[in-house]
Amino acid sequence: MHAHDLNDLFYFVAVVRNRGFSAASRETGIEKTRLSRRVAGLEKRLGVRLLQRSTRSIGLTEAGARFYERCQATVEEAEAAYESVANLRGEPVGNVRMSCPLILAQTYLAPILPGYLASHPKVNLVIEPTDREVDLIEERFDLALLARPDASGMSGVVLKHLGSARRILVASPHFLDRAGRPASLEELTRFATLGRSADVRDGRVRWELTGPSGEACVLNHLPRLQTNDLRLQFETAISGIGIALLPEPIVAASIASGLLEHVLPGWSATPNALCLAYPSPRGILPSVRSVLDYFLEQLPAVIRERSVVADALRSA
Repeated sequence: MHAHDLNDLFYFVAVVRNRGFSAASRETGIEKTRLSRRVAGLEKRLGVRLLQRSTRSIGLTEAGARFYERCQATVEEAEAAYESVANLRGEPVGNVRMSCPLILAQTYLAPILPGYLASHPKVNLVIEPTDREVDLIEERFDLALLARPDASGMSGVVLKHLGSARRILVASPHFLDRAGRPASLEELTRFATLGRSADVRDGRVRWELTGPSGEACVLNHLPRLQTNDLRLQFETAISGIGIALLPEPIVAASIASGLLEHVLPGWSATPNALCLAYPSPRGILPSVRSVLDYFLEQLPAVIRERSVVADALRSA
């Protein structure tokens, strides 16, 4: 196929997208007769009919549907290439909406946000703290900071891995003085616990833990508090209500100060993968791109720093 034939792919996709030659002509500014002639020429070269035409509408043949699927991807990539160059001329300006659990915002975003805001005076960040699973596309979020054991399975969303955080068992020393200190994982079943709603299986919270020799154990329990809000779990653990399973960088300073105590240090859960999530980058605004690029550059260092602090406190 000659290079100039690529224009015909664009014409064909425009007609299908707009469900007709007249609408495609209005959308693209290309004469209807020209669109019809070019699509007919494309069908002739391919030797198959791509469109079923009637006086009121058009439809795709089986061959047309297969061809459109491939053509659409090609046209979108070409459009994205043009947009990427055009965006270089754009100035970051306007609102950027971001979802982030409150405790992650306090732990990881707080140290770096002032630097971004100072260097991008025309961008306004709207950060909505929530621990629930958000739908970035439906709820029109530009990006989200996530912490989850499994960083996959989000349809239509790009995930950028930033680092990870080990999850450990913690409780208030006052709680442990009163209830006793478990000597083994089996003993945990008789202690009050705090758990995430996202970990509920068959009405009980499920903790999948790994021991000092790599052995795996599943602990099912009914927690005193069940919530996805890690900040609420953290504060409730400090208040002496029960044992919680929380990311180590978040609790390390409290362990060092004596507000919390590491319970069964040989056991931990699958680390949380820390990720930035955002919809497809095609057509991304300069304001969103500026936030994304800044976080991708700055967040890994903050995550490593918090992990190093946690490691140092653990070995002290």
